[in-house]
Amino acid sequence: MNELKNELKTRCLTEGTDSLTEREKLLLMMCFSERGEGTVRAADRLYSAYGSFRSAADSDPDFLMKECGISAASAALLTLFPQLSRRCAITSCGNIRLDSADAAKRFFSAQLRSARSETLIAAATDERFRIISAERIGMGSSSAVGISNRRIADFALRHNAAYVFIAHNHTSGATLPSQNDKSATLRLGTALIALDVLLVDHIITGADGSAVSMRESSRAEYFPAVSEYKFERKTL
Repeated sequence: MNELKNELKTRCLTEGTDSLTEREKLLLMMCFSERGEGTVRAADRLYSAYGSFRSAADSDPDFLMKECGISAASAALLTLFPQLSRRCAITSCGNIRLDSADAAKRFFSAQLRSARSETLIAAATDERFRIISAERIGMGSSSAVGISNRRIADFALRHNAAYVFIAHNHTSGATLPSQNDKSATLRLGTALIALDVLLVDHIITGADGSAVSMRESSRAEYFPAVSEYKFERKTL
C-alpha cells in the first residue's frame, strides 16, 4: 500500500492531479485517512457510488460514512476540499471589484461550482464595489432555495454594505431566471433601498459552469440604477 501511495503522490506532485484518474484521486486521498487494505475498498466504494472525486466531495458526510462505509476522518477530509475551494476563491477575489456583470459572474461561479443543492450566496461591497464579505445565506433542495430578505438585510447592515449582490445556482444546468427568481429579486431590492443599500445584481449559475446576470438579461425594473456598474444590455 505504501508503494502505491508513494507512486500516486509522486505523480500528483510532478505531473499534477490531471495525471490521475478519478479513482486514483480518491485512492490517494483515502491513503491519508484509511488503514491497510480498507483503503482500496473505501476508494472503490466511493468511485462506484459517485464516479468522480468532485461528486464524492460534494456529498453529505453522514451519507459517506453510513452508505459508503468510510471513516469519519475520510468523510471530514473529503468534504473539506470544496469548502476550502470556496474559501480560497473568496480570498483570491478579495481585492477584485465587482464593478461589472462579468466580474460578478466569475466570482459567484467560483463560489457555487461545487454546490450540489441550490445555494444562495450574498456579497457585500463598498462604494467602489470592493468585496467586504461573502456568505452563504441559505441552502434549499436540489431544485429550489428561498431568498430571505431579513437575513440578507442583516448581512448588509452587519458589514456596512453600500451594495449587495446575490447569487444562486440552478442544479438542472439551465440559468434562465424563473418567475419566482424575478419576483423575489424585486422584493429584496425594494427592502434594501429602505436601508440605503442597493441591490446591484442577481447572478444565476448553472451546473455546466455558465452564469447569467439578471441585471444584464432582464428588464431594469428589477434593480435600482447603479451607473458605475458595467453590463451589456440583453433581453431574455
